[in-house]
Amino acid sequence: MSGDSDTEGSQPSEAQSAGLQDFDVCNFFTPEDLAAVGVSGPGEPEDTVDFEPGCNFRGEAMDLTLFKAPEDPFDQYMSQGNFGEVNPFEVNGRKAAVGVTAGSEGQGICSTFLDAAGGTVIVTVTGDSRDSVDACGEAKKVAERIEPRLPA
Repeated sequence: MSGDSDTEGSQPSEAQSAGLQDFDVCNFFTPEDLAAVGVSGPGEPEDTVDFEPGCNFRGEAMDLTLFKAPEDPFDQYMSQGNFGEVNPFEVNGRKAAVGVTAGSEGQGICSTFLDAAGGTVIVTVTGDSRDSVDACGEAKKVAERIEPRLPA
């Protein structure tokens, strides 16, 4: 009998560990989210890095890509040292950061990283030209807009 209760006890932790596995990067943004930054759907899957699936939405002045890193807790993700610059901040008590990956400085590409469900959600803005948009400002704006709907 005690074996049954052990099994039941492990199920919630398995469900919790699913974290971002079911987070749908292509269907998370609402039409209002996309319109607010001037991009449109449907998104195109972006799977250059298989452990960090994403979805790209194109616009006139910029592209917006939403990635998830389900296996990488926020603090671990941010400590990998892949950044040319990074500025931590918080959104409603959730850990976040704005950063530019090393080698991408000055190219109109910037990402916001958010702590979500034991992993990391990444919002990347890529300007059509170096100066077409404030990529970091736009990435932060999107992150602040979607934060209330992200898994805890």
